Amino acid sequence: MPDQLLIDLPEIRLPRDLAWRVKFIEAVEAHVKKLGVAGHFQAPRFFGYYFVGRHPVVLARNWKVTLETAPLLQKLRGVLERLTENQFSIATESDATAPDYLLVHDRRDGACWLWGFEQGRRFVESCEPVAIKGWAVEDSEASGPGKKSIDS
Repeated sequence: MPDQLLIDLPEIRLPRDLAWRVKFIEAVEAHVKKLGVAGHFQAPRFFGYYFVGRHPVVLARNWKVTLETAPLLQKLRGVLERLTENQFSIATESDATAPDYLLVHDRRDGACWLWGFEQGRRFVESCEPVAIKGWAVEDSEASGPGKKSIDS
């Protein structure tokens, strides 16, 4: 896999409601209802898309939905393959293996990126962004008064 893990795709802007159009939100809502949970799924800002074989998979927070079909996502897959000249794959043949990249979609402005799969997955699964500004990663023994370490 190339060293660059985040690839901006300024040529692609996706609709803000893509997750609704491909029936991801509907599938999550149906599962929530089946579980007997009161309330509704609140859609996050970021979604991740990839393919297992011909089936599109959508990720958001702790939800993963494999869709039977989604013509819009199939079209997007073709556009990505042409745009990147097949250099960056968001597809895998088996659910046991991950693709090299995840397409990350910001539904606020439609922006898209290809992100190394594991990093992208962790990003779209997170609930809140975390800033670590001001924290030092140090040995516990090296931590003195006024210093913060990751295990304190």
